[in-house]
Amino acid sequence: MNGTAEPDRRFVFLRAVNTGSRRLTNEALLAPFIGRGLDQVAAYQAAGNVTFVADGRETDGLDSRLDEVLSEAYGFDVSAFVRSGAELSAAIDPLPFSEAQLASTEGRAQITFLRDEPHADTIAEVMALVSDDDAVAFRTRHWLWLPRQGVGASQLPVARIEQLVGTMTMRTIGTVQRMLAKFGH
Repeated sequence: MNGTAEPDRRFVFLRAVNTGSRRLTNEALLAPFIGRGLDQVAAYQAAGNVTFVADGRETDGLDSRLDEVLSEAYGFDVSAFVRSGAELSAAIDPLPFSEAQLASTEGRAQITFLRDEPHADTIAEVMALVSDDDAVAFRTRHWLWLPRQGVGASQLPVARIEQLVGTMTMRTIGTVQRMLAKFGH
């Protein structure tokens, strides 16, 4: 350690960017972030994953502020989910799934980002929708999912869950791990 503070790196996960007809180049994806004067802005994969360094900038409520800016820039509604590197690390380490669960699945572990922490009653309602073929665990502003047969083969009613918990976006745990490894926090 050289005595200087680590940069305040933020990770942004955008809902429904580069899916269907909502296609953006990395240049177009990053332009609104760069235009706001954010530092060290970078994209990861072509799936609406962005990172930047806040360096003392106010980040409380940034999700909803970015929604407005990005929706205007991209020409379609966008929901942004902003997390610090420390929040991401805590979200996935340790995973709430046993080694046996991980070994017995064909699916990849997923993390779904939420705006707010759901109420206990909402979590109970969601958990009642989860079959034995899936493992789901809630933690503050995200939930983790291990589909036994993969996301596409799962019967988990993700759209119904979103109705209960509010707007959300999902990534594989591997994507988050690779972003943290590449960009640090």
